[in-house]
Amino acid sequence: MSNSRFYKVVKKGKFSELSWIDFLKKTVKKNPKVLVSIGDDCAVVKGEKKTYILTSDLSIEDVHFSLAKSDYRTIGKRAIARAFSDIAACAGSPEFVGVSLGLPKYVTYRALKRLWEGIMFMCSKYKASILGGDTARSDKLFLDIWVVGNANKVVLRREAKEGDYIFVSGVLGKLKFTEVFYPKIDEAKELVNNYKINSMIDISDGFIIDLFRILKESKKGAIIWKNMIPVYKDINDIFRGEDYQLIFTVDKEEKKINELIGRFYLVGIVKDSKFGYWMEEGEVRRRIEVKGYLHF
Repeated sequence: MSNSRFYKVVKKGKFSELSWIDFLKKTVKKNPKVLVSIGDDCAVVKGEKKTYILTSDLSIEDVHFSLAKSDYRTIGKRAIARAFSDIAACAGSPEFVGVSLGLPKYVTYRALKRLWEGIMFMCSKYKASILGGDTARSDKLFLDIWVVGNANKVVLRREAKEGDYIFVSGVLGKLKFTEVFYPKIDEAKELVNNYKINSMIDISDGFIIDLFRILKESKKGAIIWKNMIPVYKDINDIFRGEDYQLIFTVDKEEKKINELIGRFYLVGIVKDSKFGYWMEEGEVRRRIEVKGYLHF
């Protein structure tokens, strides 16, 4: 799948996926049991005995995958991994999974079984139980995955603090759109259990736009050091999507910050909202144009 499909500039006042989310946040009525609703990687709902995190994710032929470039088992694995990556971004563990399928006539029974093998593999790996779903005829293959999980401490996008250190969990640009990846569930829980992590997100639409989502929800700005961003070989593209690494911000009072610098990639500092969103390269500082992959 060509990377060129994955660029759309976010412009103020223009109708886009981001403005649609803002509209939904203003119109959806709040329920006292819903602690976090639209605008984060997962919704957070308070149950009688514990707190649940919920997410859903679509995988659509010729949008998220190509049948000419991916096998059905990989498509199934990636569909689950994409949804589980949202759970990881909130430092949670997946418990229950629902799978709904849109099936075109050209998907054979054998191919469908291979798709299901991939789904089952990923659910088994992370000890999540499949509860059911729905199936319908469609013009193209699509999977609608929903997940219910739990977290001892939920980490959200909106809690970044001024002075936080901004980290990336791994190298960007290394993952291809046709490869299986494994969500950073264990890494996220280890981070939250041992360090003061204030905010987190997974990189699905691009480093720049996903960090912007943290800053927007937290009402903060940031300075990013371009030369510190880890990129794979010559793929110096911080706007491409589907890396599924974590961006996380660490409190400035964290005493074990050197441990994190030795394991992850320190790329910037959170600033106040008036500062704005800036990239620094050498002695040159320029305002960051917020762009990445948006569906509309």
